[in-house]
Amino acid sequence: MEVLITHLETICKQHFLNEKILLVDSYMIGEQILRQFTQRNNHALNIKIKTIKDLALDSTSYQQNQLLSDALGVHLVYNLLTELKHNLNYFHELEITPTLSKSMYQTINQLRLAGYKSSNLSSEPFVSPKKGDDLKLILEAYEQLLHKHKRVDEANLYRNALGKYDSRNQIFLLQSNLKLTYEQVEFLEALLPPTYFYLPMEAVRGAAIPESSPLSKVVFGDETPLSYLFDVENSPTTVPTLSLFSAKTEEMELKEVIYRIKEKGIRFDEAAIFYTSSTQYVTAMYHVAERLQVPVTFGEGIPIGFTRPGKMVAGILAWKKDYYSVQAFLKLLQENVLDLGDNAPSKRTWATLLRGADIGWGKERYLTQIQAKLKESPGSENRIRDYEWILKWFATTFKHMETDENNGTIIYRNLLKTINYFLQNYCKVSSAFDQAAKEALLKRIEDLLPYANESIANAHQKFEEDFLTIRIGHSRPKPGFLHFTSYQNGLYLDREHLFIVGMDNKRFPGKAGEDPLLLDTEREKLGRLLPMENERPKNDLYSMLQLFASAAKNEITISFCRFDINENQNISPAYLFLQCYRIQTGDFSADFKTLQENVPVINRNHPLEIEDWWYEKITNSQTIQLNEPLLADFSNITRGLHAEKMRRDPAFTVYEGKIESDTTSFDPRKNQEITISAGKLEKIAKCPYAYFLENVLRLNVIEDITYDPTKWLDAKTRGTLLHEIFEKFYQEMKERHEKPSYSKHVVLLTKIANERLNDVKKIVPPPNPRTERLESEEIIESCETFLKIEEENSEQGEPLYFEYSFGKDAPAVIELPSGTVHVRGIIDRVDRLPGGSYHIIDYKTGSSWGYHTKEFFKGGRQLQHLLYTLAIEAHMGMEDGAVKMSSYLFPTRKGAGKRFVREQEETTRTNGKDILDKLLSIVEHGHFTMTDDENECTFCEFKKICRRSTYDKDGLKQKQQDETAEGLKSFKGVRAYD
Repeated sequence: MEVLITHLETICKQHFLNEKILLVDSYMIGEQILRQFTQRNNHALNIKIKTIKDLALDSTSYQQNQLLSDALGVHLVYNLLTELKHNLNYFHELEITPTLSKSMYQTINQLRLAGYKSSNLSSEPFVSPKKGDDLKLILEAYEQLLHKHKRVDEANLYRNALGKYDSRNQIFLLQSNLKLTYEQVEFLEALLPPTYFYLPMEAVRGAAIPESSPLSKVVFGDETPLSYLFDVENSPTTVPTLSLFSAKTEEMELKEVIYRIKEKGIRFDEAAIFYTSSTQYVTAMYHVAERLQVPVTFGEGIPIGFTRPGKMVAGILAWKKDYYSVQAFLKLLQENVLDLGDNAPSKRTWATLLRGADIGWGKERYLTQIQAKLKESPGSENRIRDYEWILKWFATTFKHMETDENNGTIIYRNLLKTINYFLQNYCKVSSAFDQAAKEALLKRIEDLLPYANESIANAHQKFEEDFLTIRIGHSRPKPGFLHFTSYQNGLYLDREHLFIVGMDNKRFPGKAGEDPLLLDTEREKLGRLLPMENERPKNDLYSMLQLFASAAKNEITISFCRFDINENQNISPAYLFLQCYRIQTGDFSADFKTLQENVPVINRNHPLEIEDWWYEKITNSQTIQLNEPLLADFSNITRGLHAEKMRRDPAFTVYEGKIESDTTSFDPRKNQEITISAGKLEKIAKCPYAYFLENVLRLNVIEDITYDPTKWLDAKTRGTLLHEIFEKFYQEMKERHEKPSYSKHVVLLTKIANERLNDVKKIVPPPNPRTERLESEEIIESCETFLKIEEENSEQGEPLYFEYSFGKDAPAVIELPSGTVHVRGIIDRVDRLPGGSYHIIDYKTGSSWGYHTKEFFKGGRQLQHLLYTLAIEAHMGMEDGAVKMSSYLFPTRKGAGKRFVREQEETTRTNGKDILDKLLSIVEHGHFTMTDDENECTFCEFKKICRRSTYDKDGLKQKQQDETAEGLKSFKGVRAYD
């Protein structure tokens, strides 16, 4: 910048009274140039900052608001492509998406700024004449849209301004390497006076200079030590003031920068951080700055999704896309982005009441189900008041939410109005970023609303592309703030301390790509300054080299992140990072191995925040440094460290399910208030630890009804439905004194099934007609399978009881060798056999996987047949042995009508009682070990909180062989029974 300011001083002295036009790519560049100019005691007299667009607007009667915005342009192109699709011959197979429309708009813009219109675009330069014809057709339709809506794009602006600008008595000062299109060059050539000046920059050696046009000239002034960064062999000197480091993650890299600023006592407004890629670095910097309270200006802004309005809009779209599911709404509520007023129920109350209303999904169900809850029972005054408040809120809100068309499309205008309603009435704003985001969203809605009358199939996706890609909070450098921006914007920024992050070979200079809508071969034939995609890395490299050369007098620190968390792989430094090392050290033969050895990963002993300190101790296994005086204030950490130590101990401990206190209250033989069920006993057999979590610690898994377009009834609901159908059918058979006959009763059974399906629909709404039809057909098919099986076996016994229950009020009392237990349960069906004995039948509505003819108990996992045998004999006062057999029947498509019979012989009863005693021994001793079969974990509801997967297999096996734990011996004994 030194050479530019010196040259500008000379021009201003020579043309002191003349009006001088400083022509730059952006206002920010112009302001930064003049700031440095005035800092050297110069007066910016008669210097005006202008962009090419400013000059064109000055030359015409067009107003800024007549110019087509990019957002509106993309929207109009989306509609245009949708209408034209069936008339296209090359692009007709492409799905019209928001992303495609954005790319097509950019292509149209580039072609028009290159001087092409539908009237002069030839098909010859394109890989296919059909492609050229399609683009001509698209351009023609685009031109008609501009005329129809009385809008002007940039190409129109420059054409209409051509030759109209009066530059008399003006001195033009042109920024070096202006980014110009063909139309801009034509306009600029016509207005420039005979004498104009280029503002030079420090020289760059060893790299291609990107001069796209004569007016984009790059003028070099003096050289600096860093002019030779890409020509180090010819460098007259080394640059030891360069500083290099690497870090493990992007966040640690940025923290190291902030630490160095703090360590050196640098004021924030004396420093700037330049990144090579915004994707990870802006996110990391935003959160680091928030936590550390570092004042930061973001040159390219931040994603709107970081703000409360952005999160709210994203949450509303997710709610709508999930068919207004309660689960999606509660997630939105938990984001703390809705301002519902002081009188609103708490978030916890919302969650409890909405889950309790069995809404599932669907707008209409919020109203009907909450109304039903209000009618269902009086409840407390608070509960009624909260339900009424929520009902009123949903009723009011849904009036402002659009309704889908019959064909599944949405009128885009209605969606915009919905989001506008939420932004105006419920959007929580708590920062300047939030306010900027809200204003940006409302402004764009206002811009698009007059042009959004179309019905759109992928309206939610389009809205996300139109609105949630907005960046807000763009800022110039400010006093007192650390500036954070792309290196592309850093050339004219004068700050003494520069930090360039992200200097790895993946991010810089990046790979050359292709624009599939306009290939480089096509661009080359079309000419007219169309940018070549394969030239982008070279241009980016030059921009970085120019930044280094111009900032040579500043203190520069370069860094890169060594590990890509998303790809789970190491990253190498960029070649330019190696060049920096070479010119810093003078070792021009240094290679990447040299870098690896001499630029170590930063590992600070002086963290910026508490998390860093803990991270350093944990990752370096230095917990021994966590001495007792320190840990006295962190009892939770102390307990955690002790827990980790005990988990590594070979003994069975409290961290694997061992209870060391009195377990009497958990043992149903000693606590007669406990009634045990077959399901709970089988859970102990599968995994005692899972039983411990559910029945001792009393942890409950929240069962949200989730929307799945391919699934209606979950396994539990489906099983209950089939049981109810079968029970109702046999009640009819009993009243008619008839035996099941497929030909005679299939209509009756189908009728019962359809009636129950309609009842279920009121509680669990089907996601769509297709899924409802498919699952209903499967239910009917299962009923038909059931009827055929019952007809075949109707002579074997007489159905006597259906859904026979023994419960909490009247449990079955079973005598075991170790004591008495109270049992509860429901037996699906009890038949009386011809000889007067009984046969218990249990319907299983899932797959028959895991059931075998010879495996009666399957290591304690299948106990229901025995328990129900003992229970009904005790409950009905039958003689021992009255129940001769117990069967598992699978009357469904998955079960294929299979039946597994368990003869209740003396041996079966003896072994079964021993299993029950051993399972209750686990409870008695409080030894709730984790399962010995990791397959049991696959569908376990406690999988997310159980730590079994973190144990070493051999270590866990050793713990389960602890000879001092009687409960573990009992568990092994249970497993011994097939």
